[in-house]
Amino acid sequence: MIYIFTGDGKGKTTAAVGTGIRAVGAGLRVLMVQFMKVKELSSEYYVLSKLKNFDIQSFGRKGFYLPEEELRKNPELVKKGFKPFTDVDYKLAEEGIELVLNSIRDELHDLYIMDEICVALHYRLIDENRIRKMLIENRDLCDFILTGRYCPEWLFDVADLVTEMKEIKHPFKKGIPAKKGLDY
Repeated sequence: MIYIFTGDGKGKTTAAVGTGIRAVGAGLRVLMVQFMKVKELSSEYYVLSKLKNFDIQSFGRKGFYLPEEELRKNPELVKKGFKPFTDVDYKLAEEGIELVLNSIRDELHDLYIMDEICVALHYRLIDENRIRKMLIENRDLCDFILTGRYCPEWLFDVADLVTEMKEIKHPFKKGIPAKKGLDY
């Protein structure tokens, strides 16, 4: 099965983590690859990395990064500390995909959670044809969960389950910062 948790609301990674924990409880082996995230800022990393049969790896840099053209269109993002992608970001995303592909080839895991891959696809850090091929060719061998905003339309067609998280209200809009342990 191919599951997608997308949308502008909170809870995409949380839903994927919950499903991953359920899978481990059923005796399955899980690999969670986090794109555009660093383990130091992802509180779930510390507990999940201690679970037997739940492997988690992060492929991102500390800070917030976007394509340069996105930052030119919205200078406010630069004021908020966003920086442009560099070759490092493309390399990290590629390393994350290679980890998943090697694990599938070696049959190391049953469930692959690719956290924030929809964002990485949207910003073209990853080749969409490569991801489409990986999902289609391996959907009978293992299960996939893909998370992130901006899910491309073609993924809706490939997926078996799509859940959209919709923001109704968020404390960030009142200037309340994210809370460690609850939001990250």
